[in-house]
Amino acid sequence: MKKYILKKKLKNKLLMALLIIILLSIILGILYTSTLSNNNIKLIKKTVTSFFKNINTLNYNNAFIKSVFRNITSLVFIWLLGISIIGIPIILIILIFKCFSLGFSISSILYIYKLKGILIASIYIIPLLINLFAITYLSYYSIIFSKNLNSLLFTKKDVSFKNIMKKYSKILLISLAIIVFSSIVEIYIVPSILKLLQI
Repeated sequence: MKKYILKKKLKNKLLMALLIIILLSIILGILYTSTLSNNNIKLIKKTVTSFFKNINTLNYNNAFIKSVFRNITSLVFIWLLGISIIGIPIILIILIFKCFSLGFSISSILYIYKLKGILIASIYIIPLLINLFAITYLSYYSIIFSKNLNSLLFTKKDVSFKNIMKKYSKILLISLAIIVFSSIVEIYIVPSILKLLQI
């Protein structure tokens, strides 16, 4: 019983640590725009406005395939890092980068479109948030798996590799299902809504 409670506490601490990292990274991404030079701001404005204009000429099927491939590649990479002994720092770096990018995307849209940007950003980040959920979910269990692997290899604790590998594989499948749904929202739903806003 004490062993179970201890594991639960450690998992809760890990989840809390990940949530703090996510929050801080998003805030840093939002604040980063204010540190950029005028030239960089102009470049961002050109990139963002061009992106939203190109929505009208989007090849949905090709974009969907690219989105799914990109997202699945990221998840599989994180999953494989969980199997490695030194994967935890890289997983955290990936998570920080994803959160920073989310915050930067929000601030860039708000900077360019002002009040209208609140609505645009709220719609645009929906698939990004779903992505982030999938990545956080997988990262959480990847870190746990990596710790269990360390226990199995170095401390010779009684840990069933077969059982934890089976659970870990199920977590990957769940994450992949979420990420495919995210790609559907990103390519087929969000652009249609943004078109209605006539950006």
